[in-house]
Amino acid sequence: MKRILIILFLSCFFFQCEDALVESPKSFIAKNNFYKNADDANAALTAVYGSLGNGFFPTIWFMSLVENRTDYSDGRGSQQTISVMDKPLDNTNQARAFGSWNDIYRGINRANAVLDNVPSIQMDETRKKQIIAEAKYLRAFFYSNLVKYWGGVPIRDKELTDLSQVAAPRKSAKEVWDFIKADLTAAIPDLAGSFAANQSGRATSWAAKMLLADAYLTTEEWAKAKDLAEDVIKNSPYQLVEIKQPDDYLAKMYGPDVTTHSEDIWSIHHTATNGNNVAGYLARTVNGVALGANGVYAWLPVMKSFLGTWDKNDLRQQYNMYTYMVKAPGDTVFLPQPSPLFKKYQDRASACGSCHQNNIPVFRLAEAYLVYAEAASQADGGPSDLALERLNIVRRRAYGLPLNTPAAIDVKSGLSKTAFRDAVIQERGYEFIMEMKRWNDLLRTGTAAEKIKATGKAWSDVSLLFPIPVDEINNNPAMTQADQNPGY
Repeated sequence: MKRILIILFLSCFFFQCEDALVESPKSFIAKNNFYKNADDANAALTAVYGSLGNGFFPTIWFMSLVENRTDYSDGRGSQQTISVMDKPLDNTNQARAFGSWNDIYRGINRANAVLDNVPSIQMDETRKKQIIAEAKYLRAFFYSNLVKYWGGVPIRDKELTDLSQVAAPRKSAKEVWDFIKADLTAAIPDLAGSFAANQSGRATSWAAKMLLADAYLTTEEWAKAKDLAEDVIKNSPYQLVEIKQPDDYLAKMYGPDVTTHSEDIWSIHHTATNGNNVAGYLARTVNGVALGANGVYAWLPVMKSFLGTWDKNDLRQQYNMYTYMVKAPGDTVFLPQPSPLFKKYQDRASACGSCHQNNIPVFRLAEAYLVYAEAASQADGGPSDLALERLNIVRRRAYGLPLNTPAAIDVKSGLSKTAFRDAVIQERGYEFIMEMKRWNDLLRTGTAAEKIKATGKAWSDVSLLFPIPVDEINNNPAMTQADQNPGY
């Protein structure tokens, strides 16, 4: 019986299960007539990128899982149980976690297909190395999301093509992180330093350095994280976007018409045909007015978190939170209770709730400044003048102030290592709201329970990790129920 289940698992892993009911086409692309030339190599890499944003991962349902786990956002409706922190996820949201897991592993398998087959293709060697490096970067990105939110997972480093390959034991988190670091270290020398604006969703060496710095930050290898962040700040082509008023964030960074910008190191790109529906879950339609099509306000700000004390002079606060909408000049529509709501990623011109064109950032230059500040202070036993300055540059930008001029809103010198790290983590909360950073920050700093309890919620450690899919445990001969995360 288990062999039958494995066969079905393989079929559904590579194809849509309903395809089995459809007559086979008379011609098709098979592996034995693919991977013949450079066009095939490029197409295979495009398929890996195609794993991003087309299903559960990394936007809407995966984003819902990690954002509504934070201290600052509560899920509403079917997503409400994501924010109940003392009980396991219900069946609906377990299915969303399983879907995210499956999408991530589908992306890993596509990356493995590139890595297994492209090396033998006769083509330009420089381009071949770049394709292989991009596939390694993407595989590392996929695994980094698994290990952050599920803990140790099976490591699959070969294309899954045969039943004999299905068995893969669950590895420790350290082993997964080591695998990620090895992929990125190998990829960086062969990745491009930059791409044209119309290719800005592609992985560069700078994106890989940011992902590697993020890995070192999470595993507390402070000096390595510090050095990588410094490299990105000093030597990359990116610059902080100038912000003078709240709507500059929309016009210059997060709006549906923004393809890329000067601090966009790597982002998940969306179009009208490959849209995200994040805006619809943040916005609310009131009297026919909404910030996104079909607004259902499924993610509610938790005002007992730091949102309730966020300085209203901070332009990020004014941009990210709203209590009213301007229907027309002189015609303001106020939100009914509950309010306020999140405003990021608004797209009023969108024709439907699932075709918003806003890109979802993964790494921005501002993060390099904050990685440096945290890692340098942790490595050095306290904040240096440069670490303090890097933190304050991000703060000054948020208030529309000159970046390199001391200001009244600066974090002052004299903080202990612990207090300074707390200040950096708080600044990350402000800077990366709704950018899928906060939950991992709470996990890696060991403060998830403390921050959640501070909002008045009950807590259980069952909320620390997402459940491993039942099908993975049933179909993987190297795993048993003992491998399931606690509470499931």
